[in-house]
Amino acid sequence: MLLQSSIHIAPTALLRGMPRLPASKYYTLRYVLAAALADGISTVSYPADSDDSEALYRGCRALGAELRWEDQTRRVLRVRGAGRPQRAEPITINVGNAGAVLRLLLGLGTLLQDVTFVTDYPQSLGKRPNRELLNTLTLLGATCAGSGPDGCLPITIRGSKLHGGQVTISGARSSQFLSSLLFLGPLIGEPLEISVVDDLKSQMFVQMTLNVLQEAGVQVEHDATLRHFITTAQHYQPRDYVIPGDYPAAAAWLAACAVMTDAASSLRLERLRPGEAIGDALVQALLAMGADITREGETLIARGGRRLRGIKMNGDSAIDGIPALVAAACFAEGESVFYNIETLHYKESDRIDDLCAELRKAGCTVTPQRDAIIVQGQPGGVEGGGNVAGHADHRLLMALAIVALRSRQGLTIHGTEHAAKSYPHFFDDLRDLGAAVSIL
Repeated sequence: MLLQSSIHIAPTALLRGMPRLPASKYYTLRYVLAAALADGISTVSYPADSDDSEALYRGCRALGAELRWEDQTRRVLRVRGAGRPQRAEPITINVGNAGAVLRLLLGLGTLLQDVTFVTDYPQSLGKRPNRELLNTLTLLGATCAGSGPDGCLPITIRGSKLHGGQVTISGARSSQFLSSLLFLGPLIGEPLEISVVDDLKSQMFVQMTLNVLQEAGVQVEHDATLRHFITTAQHYQPRDYVIPGDYPAAAAWLAACAVMTDAASSLRLERLRPGEAIGDALVQALLAMGADITREGETLIARGGRRLRGIKMNGDSAIDGIPALVAAACFAEGESVFYNIETLHYKESDRIDDLCAELRKAGCTVTPQRDAIIVQGQPGGVEGGGNVAGHADHRLLMALAIVALRSRQGLTIHGTEHAAKSYPHFFDDLRDLGAAVSIL
């Protein structure tokens, strides 16, 4: 497996085949967590195989759930849920570099007597803010202590007698804070009324949380605008879940195929559910660019050789796919603008400033703004030939790989081991599809 720290990707005109698309990390997180909170045994088929998943499993075991694989293929995870977590002894949970895992576990951590969350990525996840969520959990009766004014890791939570009531949470920095409260609410034992103030970023993730809770037998009352929610005391029910493919990972392949100059390029991506808001937004953006993408049930088929054009896109609708779309826009005719993406500043890296800095090294013309990225496309390709870094961010690595394919001298990419966060075999798949990928 190509998990070395540095690789070189040579220019490539043709990609063909069927990449081994990873399972959705969004659904893996929510389904496994719902199973861990159920009274009984659940199964989760095709969970994502990644560093984030391992962090999730550590957290679920800390909550008292039992997890084991049905067989050596690791395709089916059997989960004996803990119900309402009740552990008296102090515990420590290393959440790695998994921000969503951290935020959802922070809420559930209030059900424990004493839990400390740590990370071995102090310069990445260790800098991400959690203040709004910790303040709200304190109002519900927990004692929360984070680092610095923004509530960064390490974070210690001491649970006490939680109570319901009315709380507010800001959605301006992350929808994960709201999802954390929605997972916690049914286990408090009293009604919880949540009002969202400010803007609500990434609403599709909140809807995903609501869908999973409903599948788990938990009913949440909410308005049509996703600004007001009420949960009551309920039990999570054991279920058999099946994880679909991951759309942001698919975005990297769709974008890579779209920038191929050889019309014989063709990629098939399986297990991508139709009707998913994130997937629809990604596909529509690439179609607007002029990419050749068709659907056959749960399979997307992409073909290369098309001339792309610039677009203007509200990026909040597909926030984790924006780096791949920006990479594709670097080779489109005219200007592209991806706006309403401020939350990208608070991901594993600064996906606005860091991405633009690395793309410029490759010869791309990109302008970072507080809430946007502006791209001046170069249909003839970029020079490349230099060294770029992934900033410990799997999405940046995939975007840089796309640009490397259309760089006249290729690119040397450093920090490629961090692709394991969501897609450990990404560079293996890239090589198998026809790209010249070499380990340095």
